[in-house]
Amino acid sequence: MKKVSMRTTLRITLVAIAAVVVGGGIVVGAAAEQPNHANRLEATFDVTRLAIADHAADLGIRQVIASGTGTLEGFGPATEIVAVSIDLTVTPCGPGSNTTTVLRRIVVREGTLVVKTLAHQCPTSTGLAAVGEYQVDGASSTGVFAGASGSGSDTSQVAPPPSGLITATISGKLHLAQSGD
Repeated sequence: MKKVSMRTTLRITLVAIAAVVVGGGIVVGAAAEQPNHANRLEATFDVTRLAIADHAADLGIRQVIASGTGTLEGFGPATEIVAVSIDLTVTPCGPGSNTTTVLRRIVVREGTLVVKTLAHQCPTSTGLAAVGEYQVDGASSTGVFAGASGSGSDTSQVAPPPSGLITATISGKLHLAQSGD
């Protein structure tokens, strides 16, 4: 059996330690480059109506286009364009309520996330509250969101006139296809 010198043993040990440190740094660096979304979709927007097509009298439908600014947790500042279709003939929570479908296009630096929601909009003492469930549309989304999936709650609070301020909150699951979540 060949005897290994103390100097050779020390060199092998130092090379092994360096490999572990460098390898660990690469793994940590790669993890740091992924957006820190932790499989969650958390977003809040202040929304402004841009256009209204009102066919309540003849069709019982009102359509609203709106835009908003806010944040998408893990991705930073975000903008959104919202298309809302309101069926005024359906009253799930009594007079003044309606059924609403919402299509959100949320844009951040890493891509565009498309979210579809079916909600019930009900009158409250502070205005209208729309509460529904969203589904991520990965096929329509782009960038890091392409192929994504997920679902959760979508809530909008609409203040009464004259302000009509709208605050939208989206909370739930987001699984990015590219990160294997």
